[in-house]
Amino acid sequence: MKPLAPRLSSALFRPVDIAWLVYLRLGAGFLLALEHGGAFVWGRVRNYTAPRFHLRYLGWEWLPHPPPGVIYGLYALIVAAGIAVAAGWRYRWAAALLSLGYAALLLLEETEYINHFYLYALLAAVLALLPAHRAASADVRAGRVAPAATVPAWMRAVVLFQIGLVYVFAALAKLNPDWLAARPLTVWLAAKAQYPLVGGLLAQPATAWLMSYGGIAFDALVVPLLLWRRTRAGGFAWAALFHLLNVVVFGLGTFPWVALLLTSLFFAPNFPRRLPGFVGRWFRSRVLAAAPRRVSGPAALPPLRTRRRVLAGLAAFGAVQLLLPLRHLLYPADAHWTEEGHRFSWHLMLRAKQGWARFRVRLPDGREELVLPEQYLTPNQARKLVDSPDLLLQFAHLLARDYRRRGLAPVAVYCDSHLSLNGHPYRPLVSPRLNLLTQRRGWGHYAWVLPGPGE
Repeated sequence: MKPLAPRLSSALFRPVDIAWLVYLRLGAGFLLALEHGGAFVWGRVRNYTAPRFHLRYLGWEWLPHPPPGVIYGLYALIVAAGIAVAAGWRYRWAAALLSLGYAALLLLEETEYINHFYLYALLAAVLALLPAHRAASADVRAGRVAPAATVPAWMRAVVLFQIGLVYVFAALAKLNPDWLAARPLTVWLAAKAQYPLVGGLLAQPATAWLMSYGGIAFDALVVPLLLWRRTRAGGFAWAALFHLLNVVVFGLGTFPWVALLLTSLFFAPNFPRRLPGFVGRWFRSRVLAAAPRRVSGPAALPPLRTRRRVLAGLAAFGAVQLLLPLRHLLYPADAHWTEEGHRFSWHLMLRAKQGWARFRVRLPDGREELVLPEQYLTPNQARKLVDSPDLLLQFAHLLARDYRRRGLAPVAVYCDSHLSLNGHPYRPLVSPRLNLLTQRRGWGHYAWVLPGPGE
């Protein structure tokens, strides 16, 4: 038997049908364009154009406050880049711009973080590195690239690895006391009681328990089911049912459809050719079929230096994607309460938070002024501000800068906050006696945050 390393190298660099990659290019380009095209139509763009102040991730505070015209241009760029990716027109540039556009919107407003926007930025970045334009594309028709019938198997493996991680980390994150007690879904589904036809069913306590444990089972089992050929069709049917149920109950924009697109890639690389109707005929007629392989063994592999570079890149990507979601374990408190390590960790719809916050600004002469976040922020920003100690701290320093600009410094800023996590009784997130200006934003644990439920 060959040693593991040569066998792994042979498996990763063997050629596979390019049809799966063309399918991914078409679906991802269209859906990622549709996400922000729909956001523009339905007004979500105002979450970027309306704020007087933007709340930013630590280290990215230096980003400028873009005028509305820039935001509209960024939305238009994302839509155009997604369409160009789907068409395979100037593909590398289009995919890079699509990824950068999603990343820019993530960085420009912290309260607009959504897990699937992060996934879309990652997906577009990966696509920019893969030759998805080497078949059935405008670039091939224009002669900018030569057509190809195959790609190395590692390209498909890296996409499957990424979607597999989303499912696995989502399952692990659900193994917490509140999810096991069906608390988040009880809160969410109670708000759906007015839905026609299904509202009464959704509001039943048993539904929350069934969906909570069904969610754990699905996230934990779907990848193994998809990896094994005998259970793959059943696993995909379960995935389709799960994601379509999310569409009905929660909406979630394009995410359920992108999840189904990515999940279908677990089928054999040539599966688009076997799809029924027009789609299958299109792939069979437009995507060049691979000729039978006549070369095998070491001569069929790329040069050793190329293989080493690719493997090093895959190892680095895999390490980051494995370790980044685990960073919340470095913090001593509950990430669902403190938000420390919550983002970029595939904690998908894990907690329900409700609350309010108001700030007291103590002037140099001892007088206090009451400040409501809505006086500075949009309703959407103010609603999400109460979830996060870091956002509360960021807003306190924003207030101090504004008072300094008005010649009223030095001031002290206190926060009266009340937050309910997963239906638990309201409790303060920070002490109302703590001058938040004595604290600085950082990557470490915020020891000044008060304990959450169960701590």
